[in-house]
Amino acid sequence: MTSLERAAHALNWQVDHQRRVAVVCDALTDYLSNKTGGPSDRDADMCGGVALFLSAYIRHGADVAAEDAKRAEAGV
Repeated sequence: MTSLERAAHALNWQVDHQRRVAVVCDALTDYLSNKTGGPSDRDADMCGGVALFLSAYIRHGADVAAEDAKRAEAGV
């Protein structure tokens, strides 16, 4: 695999990762906006859990992107 092919693969992975984050955010927004009578305490707990998950998921994506960038700079 050439350096350009590795970079393209890395960017495609990052795009897919960010799209998954956007889907989760969209689903949560739709859920909360369609609640009759507004969100409940249980909804707040669920949102906190989703935010915690997204934080870890986004951090993982950033870690992978940083590793990809290091490899690209090193020409590996």
